[in-house]
Amino acid sequence: MEISIDESGTFVNKGAKEGSWCVVTAFVMPEIEKRNVREALRQLKVKSGFVYNQEIKLYQLDEQRYFEFIQKLTKTTCTVFSVATDSYFNDDIVVSAHRDAQVRGVANGIPSMKYQGGKDALKLLSEQLKSVSPQLYSQLTCQILLMRAFLERSINYYVQRQPKTLRCFKWRVDGKQMKHKTDFEDAFEKYAPGLLQTFSLEKPVAILDWCDYSSMSEFIYEAGDIPNYLVERFPHLANETALDIQKIIRKDIEFVDSRYDVGIQIADLLASGLRRLLRAEYADNEKAASLLGSLFVQAPEQELPIKLVSFSGNNYFCGVTADLLSILTKNSRQMLAGG
Repeated sequence: MEISIDESGTFVNKGAKEGSWCVVTAFVMPEIEKRNVREALRQLKVKSGFVYNQEIKLYQLDEQRYFEFIQKLTKTTCTVFSVATDSYFNDDIVVSAHRDAQVRGVANGIPSMKYQGGKDALKLLSEQLKSVSPQLYSQLTCQILLMRAFLERSINYYVQRQPKTLRCFKWRVDGKQMKHKTDFEDAFEKYAPGLLQTFSLEKPVAILDWCDYSSMSEFIYEAGDIPNYLVERFPHLANETALDIQKIIRKDIEFVDSRYDVGIQIADLLASGLRRLLRAEYADNEKAASLLGSLFVQAPEQELPIKLVSFSGNNYFCGVTADLLSILTKNSRQMLAGG
């Protein structure tokens, strides 16, 4: 499968007004759907008066044509995962406090490490993370939570329906400066895989005992195979199976130019579309919520399928936004096949 990631919004707090939503979105495309997806995007471009290989943005599209495009995507087995935050509430003091708490959490694990190599690695991670700016930390956190949502829900969604699509994971992230890494890209590559591996061991992905995970055996630690530095932190997992998250992410990940990548172009249209929905800026907001919701996978325990991040711990959405999120949730795809 190919996982394409893009964002909409700047994550800047200074000068932001309430409703300054920033959205990061992953468009998940099984390999067998690539032809259908390409054709749906081509038709959207041509019917909207653009050349088939031209990159287009949401603001250039007629709302009804955009809805028709989303409807075509809902007929495929492609899915969407997304995380959003309102930058208006993410002032530097609040975000910095959240970052520093994360740094302390990493540093608190140092004494439990048996070997000096593990101690040094955690110390370096905590020091580097502390130097990340509030704006960059906001974006990085949303991106990591996005990938976490994918890992927690997508694998079990597809193992029930298209298990062979789990044979490989191709991560494609929108690259902003193709000649040089941006600060975000550098931070993402440094922190995301290790933090996600830790999260996955603190809260392992549930394994469905009636499903066959053999297609992704390359990405699973068998009993006794979890590296020592991880067993040190999670000794109860010494003889358990677990996902090799770092390999799932690192084996095939690229920052690419959106002009030449269909998946990234679609992720961009979806991120922008979800941001518009959170701001209730469609002529038909309810229809937008229903259609976009049909691409999401159901979240557990009555959670929203799109994760809303508040660094202060408070939720800041209500009124029409809450109503639209309720519609989006009701239309999300059920996790259990045949449920």
